[in-house]
Amino acid sequence: MRIAYWRYLLYVLDHKLNVLVECWRAGLIIQGITHDLSKFGPQEFIPYALKFYANRMDEATELRWKKAWIHHQNHNKHHWEYWIVNRTTKEAVPIPKKYMVEMVCDWRSFSRKWGRKVKDSTLCERMMASDAMILHPTTRKELESYIMEDRERAGQIS
Repeated sequence: MRIAYWRYLLYVLDHKLNVLVECWRAGLIIQGITHDLSKFGPQEFIPYALKFYANRMDEATELRWKKAWIHHQNHNKHHWEYWIVNRTTKEAVPIPKKYMVEMVCDWRSFSRKWGRKVKDSTLCERMMASDAMILHPTTRKELESYIMEDRERAGQIS
């Protein structure tokens, strides 16, 4: 069991480092440092470690992980799910820009490994194209604009 916890800890630290690099690049120092701190709490850490690193496939583990995922989304403002008012009517409130940018940094971090350069990825575009993602119309426009500008900046730097 300790190995599963250790491996999950290394994964979270790797993810936090990658998000930190992306957030600093975007000028979000505090968000880069505080990103996903809830993952270290037992209500998230233990279920994630058991599901992904102890290879437990039973119903109880799956239910604990689902509760941990909901907890994570509801306690981290960089998740679009945090801002949903009503899933049925697909109503959401606008996401403040700093959390919207942190969300993009989080997405971009998945193509980064231990702080190396981000590989060309279409994850942001795929997320935006998803019908499942519920955003306030203002946030959607700002997010599309930010992603496009970010792509252009990356193209100029390369």
